[in-house]
Amino acid sequence: MLAGTMQSPPAIVNRYNRGMSTCIRSRRVLLGRGNLRSVTPASLEIVGSQIVAVDAMDAASFERLRSQELPAGRTVHDLGDHLITPAFVNAHTHLALSFLRGAQVALQGNLVENLFFRYEQLLNEGDVRAFTRMGAYESLLHGVGLVWDHYYHGRAVVDALLETGLSGVVAPTLQDLSGPGKGVFEKALAETAALATQTELRAKGIFAAVGPHATDTVSSDLMGKALSLAQSHGLPIHMHLAQSIEELRRVTEREGCSPMAWLDRLGVLSEAPALLLAHALYASAPDLRLLDPARHTLALCPFSQLVFGFTAPVLAWSELGMSWVVATDCAASNDSMNLQKELRLAAALPKAGVTSSESYRDFFSHGDLARAERAQRERDDAHSRFAAHAAPSALLERAWELPGEAHPGFRAGAIEVGCLANLIAWDTDHPAFWPESDLVRALAYGDTTQAIHTMFVCGKRVGKAGDFQASVLASPEYREARLEATERLEHLIRCAG
Repeated sequence: MLAGTMQSPPAIVNRYNRGMSTCIRSRRVLLGRGNLRSVTPASLEIVGSQIVAVDAMDAASFERLRSQELPAGRTVHDLGDHLITPAFVNAHTHLALSFLRGAQVALQGNLVENLFFRYEQLLNEGDVRAFTRMGAYESLLHGVGLVWDHYYHGRAVVDALLETGLSGVVAPTLQDLSGPGKGVFEKALAETAALATQTELRAKGIFAAVGPHATDTVSSDLMGKALSLAQSHGLPIHMHLAQSIEELRRVTEREGCSPMAWLDRLGVLSEAPALLLAHALYASAPDLRLLDPARHTLALCPFSQLVFGFTAPVLAWSELGMSWVVATDCAASNDSMNLQKELRLAAALPKAGVTSSESYRDFFSHGDLARAERAQRERDDAHSRFAAHAAPSALLERAWELPGEAHPGFRAGAIEVGCLANLIAWDTDHPAFWPESDLVRALAYGDTTQAIHTMFVCGKRVGKAGDFQASVLASPEYREARLEATERLEHLIRCAG
């Protein structure tokens, strides 16, 4: 039981007389944060897209509540013994790029410029809408309730999210030096401003962010306009930073400093309401010390980074006190939108580096026990230094609360009053949870998405309870979306030659 959360059944029932709302309840709801997470009987009240009450109670009070009649017209989802948790938050995606899944095989050089830009310059709004729907469906089936998506034709991305039921932070891509958005950045700026002012979208779980593409594709003038837009609407800036050697080289030659130092010089680090910076592979320790963990968040995308570069130094990030979250990036550089597998890899990254260490190479060349012992000590040192960050609750925080609070305008990723009602009910009878000795660890390290019983995004159910995956895939909306996306992809391939 969580201290300070119990209320008597009469008080709980009386609060439901405030008007139309939805009640979601279960004998097992995961509440709290970090090491204070615990499973308890609870009832959640939802109005619109938000959680407005969280009532934890003992088992007897919960059963009395279930036996009482509630006011007519209220929607009640009684989930019995199913485990209720927050839905995942994927902090860096390009959903539409699922159309290039697998295309990077054997490709050398800069993946973004040599492959993505080549096809993206051919996309129209209909293509983006169709391809984004496919990425959104894949995300939902992996238990993701909210994405931070950065892409061209932002309004088309919004429409795809609305059609599939996924919530998201949409950053229309801004470019003026190079890239497919070079000639339409003014339209993207206007699109961002329009998204930021549409209150009806926020009520449906759609929010705006400002999306400069990267420091080598955006000029000082456009970055200044992006910063002004972010300030005027209280929006975060979501962008790539130091993701390639080409970006580092160009900015160094153009500005005489690193990408991070350039942002600092422009006032972006000090003046933007919030920053979400993806990758930062070529950000040095002096660069990172320019960041404020209270307002600046780094996005780690392990599998994607292994494809287009190398994984970020997450142990160093942690020891420098950085705020970092785990994300998938796009299926074109990952092949999957499964956030759970990213969590597992993130936990292992510091130890994985031992293979390329001097101590291990020394052992591999000579093969004696003393050298092996040195390699093992290096492994044990990395393990102990990263242990707190690899703990199940800490990992889940990087796919729940931290990315859910990176936007100044809303909260998600937690079962708390004021958060978006993005929830998953899990069937813990599924073998992926067996034995039920540590449910939190199963969620952080396991492959449990096949055990989703039902899911809610902004308080609305997705799919059919008890048949979640199959019901989504069998729906006419999904079949039509897949058919259109396939037809558009075939046309795009013919146009690209």
